[in-house]
Amino acid sequence: MNPFIEQLVIQRMNQLTPGELYQYASQYNIPVTKQQASSIAMRVQNKNINPFKPDGQQTLRKILNEEIGTELAEILEKQFEHLAKGL
Repeated sequence: MNPFIEQLVIQRMNQLTPGELYQYASQYNIPVTKQQASSIAMRVQNKNINPFKPDGQQTLRKILNEEIGTELAEILEKQFEHLAKGL
């Protein structure tokens, strides 16, 4: 993965607000409540999680599993992998 793109994604995740995350979820028809979006955003803000690296993926998977459940977390992980291949 291009280091510049990785850095942009990490920076964007660090600045993600609950409202923005909820808006993205709604835009992509992901069934997330405002409460879940708020909790997820607070847990990823300023953590410098790199979703392109195995340790970052593991951290995100743990957060998502706890906040939205394993089944939906797996679906989101597959969607991210699909998007990342296109970058």
